[in-house]
Amino acid sequence: MGAIGLSPLGVEAVASVEAIGPDVVGYALGDRVATRVPGGRPAFPRIVSERDLIGIPKDISNDDAAGLLRPGLVARTIVRQLHMIGRGDRVHVEKDASGTDSFVAAWARHLGASIVARADQADVSVVPSDFRSAERWKFSHGLAQLAASDVFQAMRDGVFDEVPVSLRPLSDASTAHSEMEAGRAPGPVVLVPNLELAA
Repeated sequence: MGAIGLSPLGVEAVASVEAIGPDVVGYALGDRVATRVPGGRPAFPRIVSERDLIGIPKDISNDDAAGLLRPGLVARTIVRQLHMIGRGDRVHVEKDASGTDSFVAAWARHLGASIVARADQADVSVVPSDFRSAERWKFSHGLAQLAASDVFQAMRDGVFDEVPVSLRPLSDASTAHSEMEAGRAPGPVVLVPNLELAA
């Protein structure tokens, strides 16, 4: 297992493929993949359908994939699909309990928009219903990887460098879950195996 990302959006696991079924064509043994964890309690090894995996490029770290991919996908859906945000737009982003508002604001700025404090000053207002719609957005097979490619490029471009992500040891999982549920985590939390040994 590589890393586990916790956010109010759910749990994202990053791991390597250890076995493949006879009909799998998109992945090979050793490929790094990310997958959403239903119920929020990861257990490894686990069997996952190929369509529920997102391949991770070699230049993207496990920590970044675990912590930034899921909120990045929600932000991408908002800035590129629900609203076509571009250079010169004045964007008002309302706070959201998922914390994804900081990802949306960062990506909008990267696209050349400016963030304004009040909705009446904005060309585009990102409101709570946008976050809910983006969280429920379903990508058909293949399009999820395409959307993820945009998020990985945003990571390379440093779009999310100012978004707080904390690294914690895997042994700290229950405390991290409690802090996340209580709204005390300032951003995504990434649980890393053997972090105690690396520290």
